[in-house]
Amino acid sequence: MDAKPERLTCLYGNRLVEKDHPVIIFRGKLDTLTAMILEAQLLGEERGNGSYVNDLQEILEFVRRLLPAEYKGTPLGEFNLLGFSPGELREQSCHPERYFGREHLLMDRAMGALSLRLNLLRAIVRETELAAAAALRFSSGSAASRWEAIVEALNRLSSLFYILVYKYLPQNYSPKGNAGI
Repeated sequence: MDAKPERLTCLYGNRLVEKDHPVIIFRGKLDTLTAMILEAQLLGEERGNGSYVNDLQEILEFVRRLLPAEYKGTPLGEFNLLGFSPGELREQSCHPERYFGREHLLMDRAMGALSLRLNLLRAIVRETELAAAAALRFSSGSAASRWEAIVEALNRLSSLFYILVYKYLPQNYSPKGNAGI
């Protein structure tokens, strides 16, 4: 083959696959997530919220570790995000009433731009996690364990974004009507 057909793309090395291959879809979702984190940082800068920008920088650096984990097989290893272990992230996101004094939230525009952007990032992480889970179904052996680690990391990242929604709620935020679930 002299030229790569446009419908194909490189998976690993010189191995070509269709552009709708599950791994390629995952990489695209990861690109979208990275771009949206950068946009969210810009929003935080525009709002003068350095803490928000810094939190997102740590998350961005973590997300940027996922591509080499997938492509090169670089182990993710143990991780903490914003000082939370994976177990703490899961616990706090599952029990916000214990940690934030609020029930689970239904999103509302009164939550403000920063919290709503975090919720959008949470949704994008969940889509990325689903793409990783689809790729996991096509793997075996050490590749499968690598994908399992990526899926778990994305699940914990979704939990972190949910926690951050609470952290960046406006101080005067009060749910309207029956907003908690």
